[in-house]
Amino acid sequence: MRKVIAIVLAIFFITATVIANINATEEITRPQLVELANKELISSGIYNEEYFKLSNKNGKPLSTNPYLSGYRNYIVYGNPHGDFKEGRYRYLGYTMSDAIFTNYLFPNDVTSTTGLWDRDWIEDPKRDPNTKMRPEVKGENAFDNNPLYEESIRLGLKLISRKNPDGSLLDFPDDKIAERQWHKYVHIYQPPTSVSWGCGIMFHNNGRNYLTVPLSPEGLRGDLSVQFEEIPSSVVAGDKVQVLVQIKSTFKRDLTEADGNAPVFKWEIVDKVTNKPVPSVKYYGYEDRDTGKIEISSDGETALLAEFEMPEHEVNVKFEINKEGSNPPETYLDNNVLDAVITPALKINTFGDIELDYNILSRKVSFPLANGKAITAKLSAPTGRLTGNAWGALNIYNNSINLFRGFEDQTIRVNESAGTIIKYPEISTTIHRKDATYDSNSNTYDNPMEGKWLDGPAAKTATGKITFGGRAYANYIYTVIKTNEDGSTYTETRTGITSADFDSGTDTKNITTKIYNGKPTIPAKTFENKIENNTPNYLQKNLWWTSEPYKLDVVRWMCHQDVDGSLYGWTAVPGRYKRTFTQQNSAVVKWNTLRTMKEDYKRSREAARNMDYRKSEYDKAVFSSDIGLKNVDYPIKAGYYFNPTGTYTFTVETVTYKPTKTETKDHKEIVEAVINSFRYESDLMYINSNNQPVNLQNELLSKSGNTYVRRPAALTAKDPTGVDGVKMLYVEKTNYTSDFEELKHSEKSGEYTHEFFKAILEGYEESGTLGSKENYKYREYIKDGQKMYKVTEKTTVIIKINPDNRKVYTYINMPDGKYTVAAWIGDIALSEANSEFKKLGTLKGVYNFDTIEVTVKGTLYDDQNSIIGR
Repeated sequence: MRKVIAIVLAIFFITATVIANINATEEITRPQLVELANKELISSGIYNEEYFKLSNKNGKPLSTNPYLSGYRNYIVYGNPHGDFKEGRYRYLGYTMSDAIFTNYLFPNDVTSTTGLWDRDWIEDPKRDPNTKMRPEVKGENAFDNNPLYEESIRLGLKLISRKNPDGSLLDFPDDKIAERQWHKYVHIYQPPTSVSWGCGIMFHNNGRNYLTVPLSPEGLRGDLSVQFEEIPSSVVAGDKVQVLVQIKSTFKRDLTEADGNAPVFKWEIVDKVTNKPVPSVKYYGYEDRDTGKIEISSDGETALLAEFEMPEHEVNVKFEINKEGSNPPETYLDNNVLDAVITPALKINTFGDIELDYNILSRKVSFPLANGKAITAKLSAPTGRLTGNAWGALNIYNNSINLFRGFEDQTIRVNESAGTIIKYPEISTTIHRKDATYDSNSNTYDNPMEGKWLDGPAAKTATGKITFGGRAYANYIYTVIKTNEDGSTYTETRTGITSADFDSGTDTKNITTKIYNGKPTIPAKTFENKIENNTPNYLQKNLWWTSEPYKLDVVRWMCHQDVDGSLYGWTAVPGRYKRTFTQQNSAVVKWNTLRTMKEDYKRSREAARNMDYRKSEYDKAVFSSDIGLKNVDYPIKAGYYFNPTGTYTFTVETVTYKPTKTETKDHKEIVEAVINSFRYESDLMYINSNNQPVNLQNELLSKSGNTYVRRPAALTAKDPTGVDGVKMLYVEKTNYTSDFEELKHSEKSGEYTHEFFKAILEGYEESGTLGSKENYKYREYIKDGQKMYKVTEKTTVIIKINPDNRKVYTYINMPDGKYTVAAWIGDIALSEANSEFKKLGTLKGVYNFDTIEVTVKGTLYDDQNSIIGR
């Protein structure tokens, strides 16, 4: 019983034409087809010898019957036979094992209205009791139960499947056909190859019905190809390299290890100079090793990644898959191998120096990155040629943002013809003294603008780094050879992407900042500290002393430096150290007498010598007119009046240096000290209004036996009272004058500054520090708003003794003898003063300024010529 349920498709001729890919100009003869099929069966390991012959096992020749039209790639022996219907024989001929070759295009014996996918198909019909005796399954069974043919069977089942009105498959729809492993149900009596159709048969209904199943060559036909998904042309030595390979399969079946058709792949990554494998390559993707078998799904693709550190030499990267083309069988193998060379991009590490001079607050700089070297990305195609414009970027990073101010990270875009890309970046930035001298450990820096100073002379170096690197990309085009169904080839143009690292590296700048903020002290100028004529013999004393020290604020001038080296923005910045102003102070103290005692007593003395007893002539004292005392200078008799007298003067002229124009304490203290140094002294005995014997200052005299003891006393400015507590010493200050001369200065460079200031400022010849200006560009100026004056003061003082000529009577019992009356200048202890002249020590007095010797002889009671009484 032979009931063929093979489905005749109306689209047979179109389908057959597509599958066969007939090329009218390149017909393959039947013997050539046999040769190709045998080669594939052997190379794939399906059969270990030539299976197809030019005649089958029973001698039937290779068929060239015209009824094979549309079956050009069927390998059939003998002649068509069996029923003949609608121009088709039931059997096309015989197989190589001489089994009958059913014709799947023969019209159906029975037509069902339901799909065939869920029939009770018999597994392994060669061994099933219901089917093993059928003539269709006699002979060869070497190709049964082979998953290799699963896809060929499914394609055949779809080919013979009827269609629903909506165009979907009725008998073997896509979702249902995937639910079975059809190679377990089909007896294959003619194996397919990638260039020839095969044929098989399935049974159901307990073996009473069968289905002829064409086995499509498309199920075996396919091609493995590899291409670089992305391959760098060059990478910086030491950087990570990633090579991504994409593997594509056009096989209509899964290539799995379980089915024995997983292809073998292999990486070779070799240092081109040493010819040794690059060390420590890591492999990622579907397989994490350098060689082995890889499974690929039907019409699928997968990717493998190799990663390594770029050495300093070129690297050959080679990848191959199914190199021999045997598993799975492939006709064209040129697209199974990739070979590329990756060159190392250069590491460009450059160094340079930038200097901030002593007087520079900030400096604008512009310099070519990497000292002007060409920063290059060398793009090359691993195969084929580059095309179009490249893209990508060279990236420049400021790794010292606290040093290189105003310079932001840059991205220099690539948009030029693919090939060698060259960039020459220029860097522009500003470096500030504060940043270049900052010490994070101590949080110190040099910036006089803020009143921050470091010690100098010194040089502080900071390191600034700018790094760069990047990558350029380009498309490349290349052609691959593709294989037609009949083994013929055609070319296909493909595109890929390659990349090249730019030369990368670090541009290091050593920024040296010169630091000098002045000397802590300026060598002090020496001034005289002395007293000229400091002996009792001189009425004029000259004093010299160093003035008080005055701290003065100073400035220095600093600036900014432009790109071209020019200086701008000159700024007066605070000096680190105040400067001490001192100068030569001086004073002249000069004594003189306006009326001496000799002059004041002259009238009275001459009257006594001349025995002129008119009372009016004895204005100051009563001198003795005794003949025996005529030649004595100042003879008196006790009990008469002897009035203190004398008028004296001195001048004090000082030259001092002060920040104000008021009267100076120096001058005032000297004047007061000189006034207080004056003495009007006498050891005469006087009588007060109570008839008590007293000295000149009204101090009671003490007795020694029956007589009183003389007791010298002196009138002073501090204690000017005499007998009876009457003031007898008067001090008059007259003619105080002052003159002020301002010592001019300016903080502006180039304007006038008095030489006295230059002597205390750094950077001038006058101070002996001109080298600071020449060596460190450092010169100081007195900050505006501070004053200094040369103050010249003069005071005249008159000291009058008893200007009212008050009569002062001597003690009548005063013993005879010689007595002294003296106006003199005491020593002045300048060390007790508050002014700077205290360092001069003692200003010696004038001891013999105005002195007389008074001779007491007798009393008024024994005066022979008594004319003046009390």
